[in-house]
Amino acid sequence: MAFIRGNPMALAKDIADGYITVNPLLFKKFRESDYHELYHHLVKVQKIVRSETPPQTDHRAVRQRNMRLQRLNTSLMVLKYHCKKLKILLV
Repeated sequence: MAFIRGNPMALAKDIADGYITVNPLLFKKFRESDYHELYHHLVKVQKIVRSETPPQTDHRAVRQRNMRLQRLNTSLMVLKYHCKKLKILLV
């Protein structure tokens, strides 16, 4: 099955960069497999962002990295809560 919104990795990166906000309206046309794909790609992008270590003297880069991590974490929390309401198990 194809992901409903195209490429799930691109969607996860757009969420991390702040181009897309995650809310229950985003999940309106998702199938159960789409939730699993998006969850795994959000976790994957989160690991990639965590592995990036900008120099501590570059405050703008550190702030940008922290904002990306915050957006990813918030998105994962919203996704988990929405799946919990729909009784979809994310593994």
